[in-house]
Amino acid sequence: MSTIRITGGKLKGMSINVLSNDIARYTSSKVRQAIFNIIGDVEGKSVLELFAGSGSFSIEALSRGASQATLVEANRKMTGLIAKNLAKTALNKYCQVIHMDVRYAVPLLFGRKCVYDIIFMDPPYEMGYVMQIMTLLQAHPLLTHETMTIAEYSRRENDTLAYCEGFENQKTRKYGDTVISILRNINLSA
Repeated sequence: MSTIRITGGKLKGMSINVLSNDIARYTSSKVRQAIFNIIGDVEGKSVLELFAGSGSFSIEALSRGASQATLVEANRKMTGLIAKNLAKTALNKYCQVIHMDVRYAVPLLFGRKCVYDIIFMDPPYEMGYVMQIMTLLQAHPLLTHETMTIAEYSRRENDTLAYCEGFENQKTRKYGDTVISILRNINLSA
């Protein structure tokens, strides 16, 4: 077991656990900090983290003042890790963890009429998940015109979001092999 650090907010400097294996690739502290520098104040915002892994993005958002988070993760070991990290940080009461494939969770959440201010996805690289999930979010919008959808993906997938119908790419940043794109839905009324 390894650890990564929370980079901001009331839990800044606290370490959370990550598994030392090939199950997941974690968003580095540097990239997480850069994302929050780009998106700015998250005070009172609701977060949906898809392909949640260790839950580091949601924990970071809650540390920085987000009001609640829903974390979706299909791997049983990873949902166990998320539960341990939420217990360690005492953030359990602000979170809902859904053990389910993201492709089933998005329609489920839509059926529950859930809407989020920030949607973050960090799927396995180079497997086509980013476009699948963006298409799914078009069909099952869990967002408003103001929602920031943040996709983390490989540089080798760089032009993927250029063809993402219904979304406008607001900002893209590159960090080594990692690309972060922040999108807004342009089909919803303001």
